Amino acid sequence: MTVPPRPASRVIFVTLLFLLPLLTAIYPLNESESVDPIVQNTGARAQVTWSGTQVLTNTYTVPVSDELVIQACTVVQMDGGVRIVVDGRLTILGTQSCPVILEASGLSDHEGIQFNSSSSGRGSLLQNVTIEDSIYGVTIYSSNPVIENLTVVNPDRVGVDMFNNAAPRITDLFVNEAGRDLAFQGDWRYGIGLSIGAGSTPIITRAVFTDVLTRGVNIWGASGGLIQGITVDNCSGSSWAMAAGIWVEDSQPLLTNVSIDKSDTGMVIRHIDDGGYTRAVVRDATITNSMYRGVYVDKNNHTNYTNYETADFTNLTIRGTGTSGATTANIGYAALEVNATGAWFDNTLIEDSTTVGVRLYFVDDTTTFRNLTIRDSGDPGDGPHEAGLAVRSSFFAPNFEGMEISGSVGPGISSTSGGAMQGFDWNLHNNTKHGLLIDRATVVVNGLQLNDNEQSGAQVHDARYVTFENLTAANNGGDAATNPLAQNQAGLYYQESNDLESESGDVRCRNCMVSGSTGAGILAENSVDLWLEGITLYGNSVDVPALTIDNEDTMPAGATGRVNILQANITAESPGQPAVELLRTAAHIEGMSFAGNHTGLEWSGDNNGNFPSIISHSDFSGTSCLKLTNHPNLSGQGNTITSACSGFVQLENSQVNWSGLEDESGTTMIQLDDTSDLHLHQPVNIDLNLASFSGAATVDVAWDLTIWVVNNFTNGIPNANVDASFTDYEPSVQQYTNDLGYVFLSDFIGQQWTSSGASPHNSVTIQCAYDSITNSTSATLDQNRFVNCLLPLDNQAPFLMWESPLDEAIYPSQGEVVFNASDSWDLDDDDLTFSWTSNLDGDILSSCNGPGLSTGHPSEGAAFTVNLDPAVWGCTLSDGIHLITLELCDDTGQCVSESRTIELVNLAPILVVDFEPALNPWSELIMPQTGTLVINTTGTFDPEGDDFACVIDFNGEGAAWGNQWVCPEELTYTFDYTTEDPPASATLTVMAFDAVGNNVTYTVPVILYNELPEPIFEVQRQGNESEYLVTLDGSATSDPENDAMSVTYRSSLDGVLAELTNSSAVWSGYLSRGVHTITMEVTDDRAEHVNQSVSSSVLVTVDNSLPIATIALPSLTTFDSSELIEFSANGSGDFDAACDTFPEEGTWHCAPFSPYGGSEFLVVTWTSDLDGRLTPEGEDWLMFESRLSTGIHTITLSLDDGIHAPVTSTLTLDIVPSAPVLGLVSPVDGSSHSSSAILMFDFSQSIDYDNDDFVLTLRTSLEDDPILVDVPSSESHALMLRAGSHVLTVTLTDDTGMSRDETFTLTINESGPTMRLISPGNRESILPGGAVVLEESSFDADNDLVVREWRLWSDQSSFPQVISTSSIDEITNLAPGEYHLSLYIEDSQENWVEEHVNITIQSSLPSFDRDSLTLSDTTFVAGELSQLNISIRLDDADGTTKDVKAKLTHNIQEWEINLTDDDGDGVWEGVLQWRPEETGSPSLKLVARDGDGQNANIDVFTRTLSVEAFEDDQRVLFFALGAGGLFGGFSLLAFIAMRRRRAIADIDLIASWDAFRAPEKTTETKEGPLEDNIMDGTEEVQTELDGLL
Repeated sequence: MTVPPRPASRVIFVTLLFLLPLLTAIYPLNESESVDPIVQNTGARAQVTWSGTQVLTNTYTVPVSDELVIQACTVVQMDGGVRIVVDGRLTILGTQSCPVILEASGLSDHEGIQFNSSSSGRGSLLQNVTIEDSIYGVTIYSSNPVIENLTVVNPDRVGVDMFNNAAPRITDLFVNEAGRDLAFQGDWRYGIGLSIGAGSTPIITRAVFTDVLTRGVNIWGASGGLIQGITVDNCSGSSWAMAAGIWVEDSQPLLTNVSIDKSDTGMVIRHIDDGGYTRAVVRDATITNSMYRGVYVDKNNHTNYTNYETADFTNLTIRGTGTSGATTANIGYAALEVNATGAWFDNTLIEDSTTVGVRLYFVDDTTTFRNLTIRDSGDPGDGPHEAGLAVRSSFFAPNFEGMEISGSVGPGISSTSGGAMQGFDWNLHNNTKHGLLIDRATVVVNGLQLNDNEQSGAQVHDARYVTFENLTAANNGGDAATNPLAQNQAGLYYQESNDLESESGDVRCRNCMVSGSTGAGILAENSVDLWLEGITLYGNSVDVPALTIDNEDTMPAGATGRVNILQANITAESPGQPAVELLRTAAHIEGMSFAGNHTGLEWSGDNNGNFPSIISHSDFSGTSCLKLTNHPNLSGQGNTITSACSGFVQLENSQVNWSGLEDESGTTMIQLDDTSDLHLHQPVNIDLNLASFSGAATVDVAWDLTIWVVNNFTNGIPNANVDASFTDYEPSVQQYTNDLGYVFLSDFIGQQWTSSGASPHNSVTIQCAYDSITNSTSATLDQNRFVNCLLPLDNQAPFLMWESPLDEAIYPSQGEVVFNASDSWDLDDDDLTFSWTSNLDGDILSSCNGPGLSTGHPSEGAAFTVNLDPAVWGCTLSDGIHLITLELCDDTGQCVSESRTIELVNLAPILVVDFEPALNPWSELIMPQTGTLVINTTGTFDPEGDDFACVIDFNGEGAAWGNQWVCPEELTYTFDYTTEDPPASATLTVMAFDAVGNNVTYTVPVILYNELPEPIFEVQRQGNESEYLVTLDGSATSDPENDAMSVTYRSSLDGVLAELTNSSAVWSGYLSRGVHTITMEVTDDRAEHVNQSVSSSVLVTVDNSLPIATIALPSLTTFDSSELIEFSANGSGDFDAACDTFPEEGTWHCAPFSPYGGSEFLVVTWTSDLDGRLTPEGEDWLMFESRLSTGIHTITLSLDDGIHAPVTSTLTLDIVPSAPVLGLVSPVDGSSHSSSAILMFDFSQSIDYDNDDFVLTLRTSLEDDPILVDVPSSESHALMLRAGSHVLTVTLTDDTGMSRDETFTLTINESGPTMRLISPGNRESILPGGAVVLEESSFDADNDLVVREWRLWSDQSSFPQVISTSSIDEITNLAPGEYHLSLYIEDSQENWVEEHVNITIQSSLPSFDRDSLTLSDTTFVAGELSQLNISIRLDDADGTTKDVKAKLTHNIQEWEINLTDDDGDGVWEGVLQWRPEETGSPSLKLVARDGDGQNANIDVFTRTLSVEAFEDDQRVLFFALGAGGLFGGFSLLAFIAMRRRRAIADIDLIASWDAFRAPEKTTETKEGPLEDNIMDGTEEVQTELDGLL
């Protein structure tokens, strides 16, 4: 078998395959590195401008000191969740024709624009902006941008969202389809057009919201603001929250010019937090086509009826609630619903609602409607919701001032279940049911018109405290055919109103006029404590009484009260029907009159006798006139049977007692059944002859009797005894006359009428007696009688009538005492003499000598006064206890006397005190332990006018008097417990004492307590702007007890300003712009005052400061055009911006703190009238350097805070022409270089600031001649300089002749050798047998190179071997392997440099040239000695193959020779002598070995020869063949064994080569197959071996 030769390419491939891991380990591939960006904050303010199309893949933030400007027509495409966050200023300059558009760049929605608090006051402006497909449109945190013409289309959550005291100004806002592009809602906060929250107060003019999901406007969290011109169209569909056009919660906005159409609920005002305040003010609002409610005012806690105002509406119109124009018709709750206290509605119109117009629940008297109109509203068949207005469960009655309700499908008003109402001027007309329905409710109204309602004008059911005043009810009750119930036909209907008589809770109709009713004018059933006052009924139904009160259903228990009818004018045209019908009614009737054609009054009084009835001053008329039934006790007076009474007065089972009954005609019959009685007192023109009596009926006629007992002087005798005895009916009477001698006997029966006729007139016998004298007389009681009874008495003693002084009266010393008995008189008209005596002073009148005696002497009965000053009578009475006796005598000597005891004594002063502070209800004085008490003694006096004094004594410490008889109007006492605790209990006594020694005291318990300091402070400043220092001076604050104080100053905007101790109470500093509530809070260190303090607050308004513009630099005024001028605005600034927003260097006009709401954005601009703007657009540089063009410049510094007009400062600079200026790019001035360095001279940055052309010349101080001459600056020059210190001068000359010399220095150091090793390269691999090329071009710039050595390094030697000293050389005959070489060079200064390289001499494999094999013969004869000449070329580039053998194997025979290459031409030759024993195919094997042992490289080449038998002897041939076969078998086995050993040796040898050794692997890796089934060297040998086996 012939083995084909292996191509060299396979060996090369195998070698590279093994080298590749090594190469990659030595030279790793470059990897991409992720580098975190470094963001550096700079002090500069930048302006960024966007135009065209901008794509945002991440949130873009406008830093606090920067501005983003977006030009018109710009489209900003934003990825999902991306926002523009504004910390600084945002300016969007869209136009109406070309707005700026923010849109989503993909399927996910972006988050619009967000203003943070730091942007407040920075002047952000948005004009003509459209935001599409966002989650949020614009979000504002505590900022105040100006927004004009903003359109937000399809925001998922909120179009414009405000938090944290945001205060933007928005004009022309349009939000469309908010929340509509949602598959579902995850919470309620989706689909909101405008949300104003957390204290925000925007100003918004014209806002339109169309097709929003949840809210058009949502206001919450103590927010406010002014919103003018709101339009909401189609707000409906939220599944998470009440959808409302406008929602106001716990806030105080002002909303004007509102239009809301087709919203679930038009507007909701809701109060939740009782710790907060809700007051929505709405002016000029129109709400149409709401599905549930037009307006809903609600309070979360309905049990808290605190009277605060929740809503204030003026000019409100609500139309079409629940109609076909709504999203869904006929499911409304109310056009206007109020479930809260404090709502106010002025000029409200509600019409065309399919539900109740107004529904009230849990309201009170702070709820007020003025000029309310409700038309065509109500929900048919839905109880109270049928009404135009329904109210229930009121805490107190809401007010309705001017109200008109018409066209309701039910009653005009339904007030039920505690739904109180009050008001005036109500007009309820043309309603389908009642005008007013009251059921268990309270209503008070003055001025009520009830007209043309299809049922009763008003119905009152089971109610208390209902008052109608000045009521007019006309044409109520509708069509009797369709409205058959009597209660629904009546003008007014009362049912169980009241059912119990009490002092309060009356049901009253005062000044009520009812006419034109289908039924009764007034119908009351089962009602008591009903007051009908001043009623007028006329023109009501002809079929029923005008007034009916029916209490029949209250039986058998009977009614528990009376009906009161006062001043009733009843006109009825109802023949056959009474004008008034009272059924089982107890009543008090006063002043009832009748007119018209009717039967009169029918009154059944049966109420089980619980209450008597009265009818007085009433006129009876009618065809039946008067019918009284079942009255157990009916009284009255002044009634008249008019001439219009064509019937009679009928009594059935009634007991009637009337006084002054008059019959105008005198012809009226009175009919009594057998159980009736009539008592007539002083009747007028009653003809009882016409009366009709049944059975035991009686009529008593009674009169009055007056008896006057007189003496013979016709003087009435007081206290005379009178006995009157009657012949019939009346018992005897005994009485004493009064002081004038009269006895009055009223209503005594004079005659009795029965069915038998009249009885005789009753007679009376009168007997009078006095002083044992008697007399008698008699009279007939047929009329009122006056009877005199004369007693001829003897002269009688006078009657003493003593008025004063009273017995046991006490008077002050020498006090005035009035003596008066002037009413005393004498029965006989005798003159009287008065005698006044004292047991101490005797005859009192004897002391009288004053002028008053001439007008009437006390002895004649005139009253007089003793001790009177001035002395009118001159009468006196001493001090002491007097027994005063008055004796009264007439001129006949008849006397009478009486004695009384009085005392004149020096009295103590009268003490009148008033405490400040006042005593508590238990008369205790509670005071601070250092407080001052003021006691007002006004009104204190001494009765005798003695000197007296007033003092204070505390706790028995004694009172300092000072011997001064004074009682000041104000006594003061200061408690002084500053260093010690007060007593646990104490008293304070006020004492008044006079000079006589009398005193009076007033004592109160005293409780003293340690007092907290009272804060007192004042605000001191030079101006109101924020730049002025503010001093809060609380030095006037002190602790009353001198306890250690703590003082805290707070600002509502800036927080805690200072916390001061150690008696310090003064703070100085600056405040942010805005309105501050400055509070001083003080406390002391007392344990009982822990967590207690006292505070005082004042409002301080801090105005925005003007910026200050100051040009500090330049200080000179003349420069040339090349000079870099330093500009500085040092000293400029704005005190509304924090200092940390200004450069660190310099002194600036700024706030030393961060102002509330963030620093103000300050635009700084430097301009020249010649060069224009000097700083970059959008940059706000306060300091910079710049050059100016030639000329006279006016420099202007402008500072604009966006609030005030910009402030400016100017400076004039004179700029003259200049020579060119060197702009040296390289080399660097002052740098050092070696003499070997090539220097690049680059003057490209040189410039002529006058734009003249120029050239430059370069000289050095070490050379005489210029280096460069008149070269342009644009060229660069590579030059070397010799060693030394060079001063280089550049002369720049422009075409005007102006020149400038500028110098720079360079130091050139002597250099060491410069190594330039060309070959070999480090890690260079040299082909087998190749030469190593040594080449270098090293040099020394100083030309003093003295040593050059190529060195060979070996591990076996400590010193290298110098193999060459030439610059270029070749080294050959190096054996394969790795070598360490170096190049060493050294100059005369012993500066040296050495460079090392590692090289590899490759090792080559021996390789037979198979085609070059030459054999002398290939066929041999068995048994013959043959010679085989062998010649073959062997390739081995490294020439290391020394062993080439030829081995011939024939069966068990072997022959081996060494081949030689004696001439070195690569051809190996040899001659083999051999004798084959038998025929066969011997194998010739050529083996080339390069190396020794297992490390040897080998190549094997075989060729099969042929041995043939000798043709003449076939046996020999067969023998030879047999022997050869046997030998061949053994040989084959031996050969296979030997070949395997050699193959293994070959494998080990190949694996030992470093070039093929793979790097060690820490883990096994699965190697893929080599392409095209190529094998590496080891595998190939192994495969060959396996094939042999």
